[in-house]
Amino acid sequence: MTKLKKQDFVKKYNYSPSTYQRRMSELKKTAIFSAAYERVTGQEVWINTELYDKFLSFKSYNRLRTRKVTPKEFIEKHLVDL
Repeated sequence: MTKLKKQDFVKKYNYSPSTYQRRMSELKKTAIFSAAYERVTGQEVWINTELYDKFLSFKSYNRLRTRKVTPKEFIEKHLVDL
C-alpha cells in the first residue's frame, strides 16, 4: 500500500489546489473509497494512492453511464483484488 502526504500527492497527480479540493471532497463522500483519505491531525493528511487510483477508475467507469453503479458493485465486478 502506497501512501503519500498531501504535498507529494498534489505533485504526483499535478493537481491545482481547486482540483485537489474537488477530488478529495468527492472521494470522502464515496463509500469504500473514503478510506483512501486519512487525516491524522489538522495539519497532516495521508492519501492511499492505490485506493485513489481505483476511485478514479470507478469515477471514469460511471462517467457516461445512464445507470450508475455503486462502489460495491464496481469492486465486485472489476476489482476483485481489493
